[in-house]
Amino acid sequence: MKPLSRILLPGLLLLAACQPRVKSPAESSLFKPFTDPESGVVSYVLQYGAPDDNRQSVYFTCKSMTEDGRFLLFWYTEGNEKKPGGPGPRHQMLADLATDQVYDLGLSTMTPFVETKEDYVVWGDRERGFFRVDFKDPKHEEKKLCDVPAELKALGEVRRLATHLTLTSDRKRAFLDTEVRTPEGKSRYIQGMLNLQDGSWEEWGETEWNCNHGQVNPVDDSIAMVAWEGCWDEAGQAYQKETGWYPRMWLVRKGSKELLPAKDINFASHEIWDDDGKGVSWCGHGYLTEDHCVYHADLATGEQQAWAKVPGARHNTCSPDNKYVVTDQAPETWWRGCKWRVAFYNRETGKYVWLYSTRDALMPQDNQSRLHPDPHPAFVMNGQYIVCTANNADGHMDLFVTPVAQLIEMTK
Repeated sequence: MKPLSRILLPGLLLLAACQPRVKSPAESSLFKPFTDPESGVVSYVLQYGAPDDNRQSVYFTCKSMTEDGRFLLFWYTEGNEKKPGGPGPRHQMLADLATDQVYDLGLSTMTPFVETKEDYVVWGDRERGFFRVDFKDPKHEEKKLCDVPAELKALGEVRRLATHLTLTSDRKRAFLDTEVRTPEGKSRYIQGMLNLQDGSWEEWGETEWNCNHGQVNPVDDSIAMVAWEGCWDEAGQAYQKETGWYPRMWLVRKGSKELLPAKDINFASHEIWDDDGKGVSWCGHGYLTEDHCVYHADLATGEQQAWAKVPGARHNTCSPDNKYVVTDQAPETWWRGCKWRVAFYNRETGKYVWLYSTRDALMPQDNQSRLHPDPHPAFVMNGQYIVCTANNADGHMDLFVTPVAQLIEMTK
């Protein structure tokens, strides 16, 4: 009798030979190279649809490229904002760098969650419920996971399920920062966990203020981070006057919540977990002064530091090893569709390089974009690439994929 290994090996070799080879963005026909005229950084621009259409990176809290580099999720809208008739509705699209095909996964109603190791995406719709699509079978009908919790629907109109979806480490539950409008016209802001397998709902708490931007910790399912985004309003100002703290960032557990104060300049925006769940980074402010940059808090020690001294940082993510930071900056006045540029910061050397230098405004200030066109840079594929949006002055957006190795070399 032949050894089992001798029986299986030919079949395994045949299976491996049938697997399509994953191409890099430099090799794929879906991309064209672009060299920034000032920094010399080379990025790869996604080619899909008409030149006037918008190819846009997903919100920065979502890792939109799988770890093997094969699949890239992006947002797509037909039509130029500066021309009649555009833009159309936003679609979730999937680029396959093994086959150089692009698939339409349907309309996008929330920032989804991409499982980068197992190659699938999960998202929710406030009317239809939650769904999953496997990237290796993108033409197959979306798989229904569960309905919107009946407990929430019984309270009134569910207006938001999650600002941007995050799942627990076992991918079985989703953290929701919901908004429900009661029949009396009052908004209730309720947080909790939805079991995607059986649809059961576990309420964690409720806030009087608009609690959004929720993110469960990547490794600890018992804690999530949320934002009091509108804390510049009357209630937020009253809280700050009473406590002395700008109340943007909150850590929540079932039945409790606590403020995470930004101790240095007492302002925070666009917070995000480290990949290892041990800390949080955020942007200090959008002003172009030296102390308004990317900050970081270690949850175990409580220590807070300036991690990327790029004045005017707006959104940031850190590499998996926390050695590098990428952040976008509005070099002048901010508005939806203003001028933008994106910086890569090397924490080991204190140097940074512009991934792309200043690009002219997408839309004028008196006719702002409706597409949330901020760059939203994010590390993907285990930190090997950065994905971000690049605006064009003629009214459309492009998606850039930038290799990180060159940026490290430029900032030594």
